[in-house]
Amino acid sequence: MEESQELALTQLRKSVEKLSSSTEFTKLASFGRFMSFTDNVSLENEKYLSFDFDGFYMGYTKISSMVFVVVVSSEKGYDKPTLMRFLVARSMDPVKAAKMFVDWQKWRASMVPPTGFIPESEVQDELEFRKVCLQGPTKSGHPLVLVITSKHFASKDPANFKKFVVYALDKTIASGNNGKEVGGEKLVAVIDLANITYKNLDARGLITGFQFLQSYYPERLAKCYILHMPGFFVTVWKFVCRFLEKATQEKIVIVTDGEEQRKFEEEIGADALPEEYGGRAKLTAIQDVLLPQAAPVTLTNNNPPPKSLYLSVSHFFFLTAATMATFTHQTPQTHFLSRLPLRAKPRHFSARVKMSLQESAPSLAVVGVTGAVGQEFLSVLSDRDFPYSSIKMLASKRSAGKRVAFDGHEYTVEELTADSFNGVDIALFSAGGSISKEFGPLAAEKGTIVVDNSSAFRMVDGVPLVIPEVNPEAMKGIKVGMGKGALIANPNCSTIICLMAVTPLHHHAKVKRMVVSTYQAASGAGAAAMEELVQQTREVLEGKPPTCNIFGQQYAFNLFSHNAPILDNGYNEEEMKLVKETRKIWVSGYLSAILCSFHFDLLFKNFRYLTPISCPSQNDTEVKVTATCIRVPVMRAHAESVNLQFENPLDENTAREILKKAPGVYIIDDRASNTFPTPLDVSNKDDVAVGRIRRDVSQDGNFGLDIFVCGDQIRKGAALNAVQIAEMLL
Repeated sequence: MEESQELALTQLRKSVEKLSSSTEFTKLASFGRFMSFTDNVSLENEKYLSFDFDGFYMGYTKISSMVFVVVVSSEKGYDKPTLMRFLVARSMDPVKAAKMFVDWQKWRASMVPPTGFIPESEVQDELEFRKVCLQGPTKSGHPLVLVITSKHFASKDPANFKKFVVYALDKTIASGNNGKEVGGEKLVAVIDLANITYKNLDARGLITGFQFLQSYYPERLAKCYILHMPGFFVTVWKFVCRFLEKATQEKIVIVTDGEEQRKFEEEIGADALPEEYGGRAKLTAIQDVLLPQAAPVTLTNNNPPPKSLYLSVSHFFFLTAATMATFTHQTPQTHFLSRLPLRAKPRHFSARVKMSLQESAPSLAVVGVTGAVGQEFLSVLSDRDFPYSSIKMLASKRSAGKRVAFDGHEYTVEELTADSFNGVDIALFSAGGSISKEFGPLAAEKGTIVVDNSSAFRMVDGVPLVIPEVNPEAMKGIKVGMGKGALIANPNCSTIICLMAVTPLHHHAKVKRMVVSTYQAASGAGAAAMEELVQQTREVLEGKPPTCNIFGQQYAFNLFSHNAPILDNGYNEEEMKLVKETRKIWVSGYLSAILCSFHFDLLFKNFRYLTPISCPSQNDTEVKVTATCIRVPVMRAHAESVNLQFENPLDENTAREILKKAPGVYIIDDRASNTFPTPLDVSNKDDVAVGRIRRDVSQDGNFGLDIFVCGDQIRKGAALNAVQIAEMLL
């Protein structure tokens, strides 16, 4: 170690000793007592011995037939790696570092119980959602913690959320103890914002996590990757950054394009990165990971602890936890940094209470629940913790009596009748246009707000046609609890996927003409079409004639014009839906383009625009749209080629920056590796992927662009969009 560092460490130790009272150290040392473990561990011959070596005051106690080190700090001295972290965090200023260190000691004493760690029993509510995962070491050897953000932690219990943050950070850091530099271990964090919406975001949660890292885990963060940041979150992130030190911000990487994604995957390594993120590992919830067993050590007054037991104060806490694992989980010893062990039988709590099931929440009904979109309704409602007090599963007489699982319970499917909507606040419809026309108005008359996925009401005057990220203002005045029913239409899947990508560009440069070619998956025709595609594929490969009940022609290994009826003008109905719906949505959305630009500033009481926005005028009925829709033998997720002509210039680089910030959109656009969006990239995903962003060379200047868009037809193209609409009704 350099002489200047040694000098700084010496000054830091003196400053800490000056700031710390003996009472504070007594309190810190009391962490080592095992008295609170009496429920789990049989104590015999409890005896505390001590000795002094290498500047540490060590204590130990005999438990059963084994002896463990339990106290690792005193005014005598502190381990170098730990002190160096505090020095680096305070720019090698010993006085500031000493204050930070003592503050950390006091905080630790107030936050963590005498056992030295926060037990799972105290954070069960947070662990229940299994959204924090602990993976094996990254390429750099650091443990990887993955946070899949989808839950809003209620403000009623911020203290428990802080406990959960400490539990997760402590366990992650302890898992990185590979016997090398104890006290200086770092972690790599990945925060996935894919499921965050403006309804479930919690800026406070992010701020708490980062502030804890800065104040109480200095220099522990090696790197933090943020994935799938939606456009609306950019404003929130700017707010969060006000609370972050420059050193912290420099370690944060927001992954926004294909090149950054590849770098992220390379730096993490396939062995640590879960399959869902491009690696080979399995997602492992943090509570399913066991720390390695602590090896038994025999100590006597004449036999001091070996050097291998030198611990930093911070790592003592989870040595205690690992020690307790030897009494409660008798499993073969495994080095943590090899393969992450899973509990054979993870604990399940029988009295499981979902945040979504609430007496004061609205009552729901799902119409067409046994269909592909109906099932996806349930999946999305569960994923997003949509609040409900009761739910009805409705379908045709043929499906009545079937059992449907949702949110840990089984429900019996009821036959859809005129009386099905008594006492129902919100009904999600996906049972076809004829059913919607018959029962939608009846439900609205009974006071139910109907969100309909069919084409029945899309072009009806007075019925909002809504994509929440595009034209939320169209729903103004429609809310649960107002005593009035209403009809709200979900746009066609191809329209939603297209406008998610095109609308942000339209707001900037105003689209004059749009040419769309769609490549639509079997999922757009329902579950029966998906099953027939599988059946046909098998039959063709076996040399048998294909079964053609749904489309009337071979679908496997073929493609054909969309099966919708052909109209007098030569277009089919699917193509004209895209033409007409685009105009209606953009007309209703011109005002919301302005409102959304400062929506999140209003949340934080900051009334100012972040970026100027060029808003199209109300004459969007004049936008020229033409479409060709093709059915392709893909199981799930649509693709669309879109050519745009603008009124104002827009170059491809500016377009990329706009799309990076667009809500619900992410970019896959890597020309060097020829990597662009595919249906597989977006299957079962919420966001729409955009790529092939390039200037239209057939037009002069920067007045034309070509883009390629992919989106999950069942998810964002149907169920997710409908549930997002329902969220706006609350």
